[in-house]
Amino acid sequence: MKILYISYFYPPLGGPATLRNLKSVRYLSEAGARITVLTVDEIEYSYFDPDLSKLCRQEQLIRTPSWDPMALLRKAFGKNKAASQKLYKNSPESLKLLIRRLYPIDEKIGWLPHLIAKGRKILRQNEIDIIFVSCGPFSSAIAAYRLAQEFDKTLVLDYRDYWTLLSDYDLMGNALNRKLSRSWEKRILNRANLVITATQGIADALSFSFDETLPDRSFVLYNGHDEQDYVDLPPSRPSSDYYTLSYFGNIYARRSLKYLYQAIAELDAELLIPQNLRVQLYGNFNREVYQEIESSAIKGRIQIMPELSHREALVKMQEADALILIINSSSPKGTLTSKVFEYLRLSRPILAMVPQHGEAAALLRECGIDTICPMESVSAIKLCLSRLIEDRHLPLCVPPALARYERKQQLGELYDRLLEL
Repeated sequence: MKILYISYFYPPLGGPATLRNLKSVRYLSEAGARITVLTVDEIEYSYFDPDLSKLCRQEQLIRTPSWDPMALLRKAFGKNKAASQKLYKNSPESLKLLIRRLYPIDEKIGWLPHLIAKGRKILRQNEIDIIFVSCGPFSSAIAAYRLAQEFDKTLVLDYRDYWTLLSDYDLMGNALNRKLSRSWEKRILNRANLVITATQGIADALSFSFDETLPDRSFVLYNGHDEQDYVDLPPSRPSSDYYTLSYFGNIYARRSLKYLYQAIAELDAELLIPQNLRVQLYGNFNREVYQEIESSAIKGRIQIMPELSHREALVKMQEADALILIINSSSPKGTLTSKVFEYLRLSRPILAMVPQHGEAAALLRECGIDTICPMESVSAIKLCLSRLIEDRHLPLCVPPALARYERKQQLGELYDRLLEL
């Protein structure tokens, strides 16, 4: 089985999107697939993890240039990567959103001419059975659709997130762009031979909104955890000098830690938290995150920690007394951040500031976590945090329910499904 795997996010880029693609390519290849990965050339990005490149298992890796803003930003600064990173990180999120909304479909649509041209060349020169596209950006699904139509190939569409059904963050900006995107989404879904989704909620929403028969050609592939990541992982434990709350990853859209900061400040005033409590945020953060810290009453307790490789992050997660998870309450029901699987696999306590009736909360309860509260409720956060502090010496173990979400196992099932196509 030969697959043309199209993905904008691939090593040396880091982050959950890259990890999903890396692991999918790796374990489908180990199962027997022969995969050509078609991805973008150098771009500006918030998180690079070169160590992930050592784990790639594709048969062939092909990169193409792009005319999207992140690629043009990198080209404009040439070798001065520090300057381009500074401009990107210091630009207000409102400005970035405005730029995104200027483009039809999404801001990565400038990649399409190169993507289609290179895809045609690959398909003319190679016997490809399946065109597999990982979305977003969802504009790349248009290229995959056109290539599948032109060369009469099986089309597999992987939804890492919602497209036009994303309800809490308006990336499209105007009715015309929403109508155009909706039209393309419907056309591509009708053409797709298999639709993969990162959560059950995404699959349910697509079926309800577009095609009630879609479950017959759908497959839910959770981001899950990869047991290989924990082989020979150096053990670590929380410091006895501090009570540490740790957060890993980006903070974007409507997600915010300001309610947590307020809850800690109130507990501090009530003398109900350890005086050595600290909050550590690991990652590259936008200016709004720094502004929230500066305006909080506990800025002296908050530390911004340097960007880590994926493996280093797993080690540091073990050092937290509790790990922070945030999803704003306006998020769609199927929103499920990938880090929750790693938090659970490391059997650390979790302060889960997520919607009570969402898929993330359901997964956490399935795995025995009940310190769940709305991100926006200071009083509920105080209750959960107090419980975590009170129970900090209780032993924890890896929840048995987590086993079915293991990446390699899931991708083995997906491989069988692809063989059926």
